[in-house]
Amino acid sequence: MPTRSPDLIQPTTLAALPNGNVLILDSSRDQILELRPDGALTGFAGNGRLGFSGDGGPARDAELDFGYFSSAGVAVTPNGSVDFLDDGNCRVRQVAPDGVIHTLARIPVVKVLGAPGGTACSADTVAVSPKGQVFVATGSGLIERLASGGRLVWVAGSKGDEAHEPANPTPSTVVFGPDSLAFNHAGYLYIGSDSPKLVYRLAPSGKLSVLLGASYPNALATEPNGSAVVGTHFGVIQQATFTSSRLGLFYNVNPTHVKGINWSTGGFQENGIAVTRNGVTYVDNAQGNGYGEATVLVRISPTKHASVAPIRTSLSASLPKLNAPGFPASLYPRAHKSHGTALPSCPSDTRLMQFAPAAITQAKQIARTYRSSQFAADIAVTDRSWWISDFQAFANGSDLGRHSVTSEKPASNTPAATSLAQACGPALVDKSVAVSDGPSGYSSFTGTLYFLDRGGHPLVYAVQ
Repeated sequence: MPTRSPDLIQPTTLAALPNGNVLILDSSRDQILELRPDGALTGFAGNGRLGFSGDGGPARDAELDFGYFSSAGVAVTPNGSVDFLDDGNCRVRQVAPDGVIHTLARIPVVKVLGAPGGTACSADTVAVSPKGQVFVATGSGLIERLASGGRLVWVAGSKGDEAHEPANPTPSTVVFGPDSLAFNHAGYLYIGSDSPKLVYRLAPSGKLSVLLGASYPNALATEPNGSAVVGTHFGVIQQATFTSSRLGLFYNVNPTHVKGINWSTGGFQENGIAVTRNGVTYVDNAQGNGYGEATVLVRISPTKHASVAPIRTSLSASLPKLNAPGFPASLYPRAHKSHGTALPSCPSDTRLMQFAPAAITQAKQIARTYRSSQFAADIAVTDRSWWISDFQAFANGSDLGRHSVTSEKPASNTPAATSLAQACGPALVDKSVAVSDGPSGYSSFTGTLYFLDRGGHPLVYAVQ
């Protein structure tokens, strides 16, 4: 099995807090997690339930909605608040130093063919300047500043064909697709563009520079000295300094040279990057990005020694507590200890039902749209796994991600029945159903999903 980081499903954006902790936006969990250097992992924002709620209350109890492989920005403000783009809800939200969440602004939606409801959020990411101003990169190729009353004020970007962009673009003539932003302490804004694949630097004076040598920029962060580091699709971290107009090499995240990674094939892609005040760099690779074999968080020391970042928190400690908002104990009761290796924990016997035809139909639908190859199975399929984005079809309505259901049978009639019964008792197996999947146009996964029915709700508890 390739090395992966426990408790993370689809980590993308990273951000460093002043105290040395790192924020991890996990788009599949619809949560922002906080990791301490000693490996303790806690929830920072989001209760794990997809939706919108919580303004005026604790950020950990709020409902968030991050898109699939969301690169929504997370930025730490000068006063210690954390601003982020809740892109599924098309809002810029802020977590104050006291942990209370509220909405700073609603971002306009735009019409997008094939998107749910025919619309999508017009913002890609956010950054905060040293003066505390929020900047937004939009899907229309603009960078805008959030003004009073939620107004967006143009900063850079123009409409047009990038092929005809001037050789020395200015903020008013540049034609680009900004999708990652990062400010340094001197007020310089670094801009990663998806199209063209370049890195720009916007000075406080308004001068725009193109940094040469970009290699598919994917994520941006700034170092304590004001330089920028650029994560790429190929694992190479580039660096931009004030003394050069060309990007140089910072570090090559080659999995074979990272202590603790055990990958037989594949490379690395920095979905997110963050640098702490003491110079420790964090990068992540989310399984399914086409490069790395597994989901993993890597820590690079100031002396350029790379290793898998420790995560020592148990699974249950990072999940919402019993009867947390949106998670009634009647539907998500506390799991109990497993007595075998088939499951990390056992679903509660509370309100388990024999499968009725309607529930079997629901279970088959979940199995058809299960994006299994993207996620760490032992977290995505425990009894209290409510990350419903795991079970949503692709928004464009195509066959991508839609598996064929090859069979449906009582769980007791499958090869895994004995090991599941040893781990959690025969009652679980006798009351559950197994649905087998064939590959989809997007995922090569073939396997069997095991469902229990609690109160008419089919829940996945194992994948074999």
